[in-house]
Amino acid sequence: MAAAPILALQSIRLTLGSTLLLEDAELSVLPGDKIALVGRNGSGKSTLLKIAAGEIAWDAGKRFVQPGVTMRYLPQEPDLTGFATTLAFVENGLAEGDVHYRAQYLLNALGLTGAEDPATLSGGEARRAALARAMAPEPDILLLDEPTNHLDLPAIEWLESELQALRSALVIISHDRRFLSDLTHATVWLDRGATRRLDKGFSAFEAWRDEVLEQ
Repeated sequence: MAAAPILALQSIRLTLGSTLLLEDAELSVLPGDKIALVGRNGSGKSTLLKIAAGEIAWDAGKRFVQPGVTMRYLPQEPDLTGFATTLAFVENGLAEGDVHYRAQYLLNALGLTGAEDPATLSGGEARRAALARAMAPEPDILLLDEPTNHLDLPAIEWLESELQALRSALVIISHDRRFLSDLTHATVWLDRGATRRLDKGFSAFEAWRDEVLEQ
């Protein structure tokens, strides 16, 4: 029997102002899926990921999350207000039973000590703290919006190997083509408000896209 989705968006429709951004968008995440979410700039990828994360409302369609499933979301612009240190921010994302040492381990691996005052962080440092917070619980689903932004090459390589070792299902938006090619096994293409899915990683995307457009 095929595995059931642990997260599903069906026929999602969203209008922003007078612009129809999403018309028939779908996203189905199975346990352990590694999905590249791709599309041109402004196509609504980040918005669809926010809907998947439960961060914003939509006009029509359905969102389903399997009961008991844990999910973490990395936004492009994280908010660390209200926390005394980066470690407190990361630990606040942990649930009962999560391993607390991972918070410190991930911060250190991303070049932070855990003692930083969030109010004094650069944009890049805030993003790294938010990445640690998203990854620390080893959730069932990780939704990552441009996780390699502000990371140097060694940090990107470390992140790639860390994500490959996680059991989490991944949905990733990234401009880093190599990162997507190395990590993903499926591709969801958002084009003119609707989605298409290819059960192959990002490395197969361009040939498939060209074939679809030709048809």
